[in-house]
Amino acid sequence: MMVTAFRRAKEVAVEAAQVAGAILLQEYQQRSYRTRTKADTSLQTDADLAAEQAMLACIHTAFGDHTIESEEQGVWKVGASPYRWKIDPLDGTENFVLGLPYFSSTLLLSYDDQPVVAVVYEPVTHTLYTAERDAGAWLNGERMQVSHTHDFRHCRTFLIPDVVTKREALTALVRQELYQRCRRVLDTWSPALDWCLVASGRADLVVALAGEPLTPDAGTLILEEAGGRITDFSGKRFTGRAQRRLIGSNGTDLHDQLLQCIQSWQRSD
Repeated sequence: MMVTAFRRAKEVAVEAAQVAGAILLQEYQQRSYRTRTKADTSLQTDADLAAEQAMLACIHTAFGDHTIESEEQGVWKVGASPYRWKIDPLDGTENFVLGLPYFSSTLLLSYDDQPVVAVVYEPVTHTLYTAERDAGAWLNGERMQVSHTHDFRHCRTFLIPDVVTKREALTALVRQELYQRCRRVLDTWSPALDWCLVASGRADLVVALAGEPLTPDAGTLILEEAGGRITDFSGKRFTGRAQRRLIGSNGTDLHDQLLQCIQSWQRSD
């Protein structure tokens, strides 16, 4: 019965992501939206808000008793159900505003605080990433699997600092060391897609540093279900409780190599 509920939730999540994505794509192509700066200096556009309303309507119509936490409005509704949605109608707003085609709509459903369903939709290329807890991850309906890269020289890594950590000494050190070791290091401003690219095997590592504790999102569940591994900088499994620095990887010994490097950098810092 629970599996059936998760499958239905995934169908609704896909619908919501694609409806929001269609709004974003139209606004992206027409460039007719307004942009404002929020208190934390991040950007918000009319497209964010319109896409968010479309997502909220899809979920609320299908699951009226579920709690929904949205990027722009916070906790929009508190329901009696143990299900809780976390949605971001536009992950990669900076890219969207700059005209860079690297942004997405994301949804994560948790049951009793355990992530169970994830969807990330990239509207420009109509790319759909999905996952269900203990059932795998898919890219446009095809099963996904992480890469088998073991060597830093062939490794493609995403670095994800935030507005708090981007100027910190540790972030600068991690960036410098990764540049020396890896084939490519990218800072793309769209974390959900970064996690998904590692999940799909097209990249190998994600390193995230945040000012506030990081919580599970659609991208992290998709990576785990594709066979990836996520820990904090001490090597503890990612639980979403008071962890601000994460490594997400393809699950090979590349992960442990990076952990050893980071721990040695921290000791020498």
